[in-house]
Amino acid sequence: MTQQNFSLDNEELHQLLESDDASLKAYFSSVPYPADITEFLDHADLQQWPRLLRLIEDPEKRAEVFSGIDEMKWQDLLARLQPEEITALVLQMESDDATDIVAKLPISVRYDILRRLPVEERRHVQQLLGYPEDSAGGIMQVELAQVYEDATVSDAVSRVRELVEDDVEVLAVWVVNKEDRLVGYVALVDLLLHKATTPIRSLLETDVVTVNPLVDQEEVAHIFKKYDLITLPVVDETNRLLGRIVIDDIVDVLAQEAEEDALRMAGTSEAELMHPTAVFSTARIRLPWLAVALGCSLVSASLLKIFAPLLESATILYAFLPVIMAMGGNVGTQSSTILIRGFATEKADLSDMWQILFKEIRVGFLMGLVYGTCAGVVAAFILSKHNVYLGLVVFISMIIAMMTAGAMGVLAPSLLKKLKIDPAISAGPFVTTMNDITGILIYMSVAGFFLKNLE
Repeated sequence: MTQQNFSLDNEELHQLLESDDASLKAYFSSVPYPADITEFLDHADLQQWPRLLRLIEDPEKRAEVFSGIDEMKWQDLLARLQPEEITALVLQMESDDATDIVAKLPISVRYDILRRLPVEERRHVQQLLGYPEDSAGGIMQVELAQVYEDATVSDAVSRVRELVEDDVEVLAVWVVNKEDRLVGYVALVDLLLHKATTPIRSLLETDVVTVNPLVDQEEVAHIFKKYDLITLPVVDETNRLLGRIVIDDIVDVLAQEAEEDALRMAGTSEAELMHPTAVFSTARIRLPWLAVALGCSLVSASLLKIFAPLLESATILYAFLPVIMAMGGNVGTQSSTILIRGFATEKADLSDMWQILFKEIRVGFLMGLVYGTCAGVVAAFILSKHNVYLGLVVFISMIIAMMTAGAMGVLAPSLLKKLKIDPAISAGPFVTTMNDITGILIYMSVAGFFLKNLE
């Protein structure tokens, strides 16, 4: 059966949610993919989720459904479950997912859940809780296929079978010495191609990319991408094997980091998504970034007051002030977005700043030349009585403003990164409002030079 067989329209979803427990149990049992049940839960009220989860009879499927739920909803959902229900979920999960759940619990409940776990699972979860949530240690799994270097293919196959029976995904067999220090790995295909008595040492691949457990998860994602990995061992300072990270966790990391960057550039955070009806907390999150915009906007207003006599002498200048500011703002935003993306993907760093700056200034000049000509023609022959000087003012201002905006779009994120401030958070409002200020100064300065010809 394919996934589309279990897609329900809104009316069917509503009817199923209103049906009795027996019907829901039958439906959940018939759905082979836990992701489809998770999607079904998203259409139900959060208060119904505990009841719906209890109707999933297969404990393993129930745990997979829970793992697929948005982590921002975990805390509210866990508060509605009994300790024994949480323990049952944790026991069916791999160590990294189990640790994520336990970390979302209040301290008192967390200790209760840990006390209920078997000794080995408790030790694994406690070990992972000791690492930052967004580090390599925070996303690694301790379940892995590990054998000693004096083992045989038969020993490795036995270990793989043992893990597979426990529904642990095996992507490679890690080989360690007697001190549990990583010496290499063996690909699964090599276990199939060689005799059971073949020494593992003879199949060993010693060129292994490793990572320290305290490395940031975003850096781990870059390592996966750079070396085209599907799994990555985590080792301590002495090269002792601690666990492994698999590609599906990296996909989650990339999605999470992309969402965080997008929210930061918008001046908000995940906390707002977690509490969509909380007015005061939402306002508190947005206020700091809007304060930057307000401060710079007040500077712009002050500049307009200073240049009021000039504007009164040639009121036609008002018509093109928003044009200069908007075009400069757009160029600055484009330049800063490209550079911030370069920083995030490590395709650019501070050593490239001068090269990128020179490029963006030239790009700004070319765009200013094109759009300045268009705006200048409109100013001189359409919105004025063939006042060539007005067209010249708009033309020159557009070129300088767009060149300045391109430079600002490079300098601002670079300065913020140099100061150890995330450019994704601060560059947006800073670049936009600063370009408004520089746009006003450029336009008014050029207009002042040609004032006699504009009056």
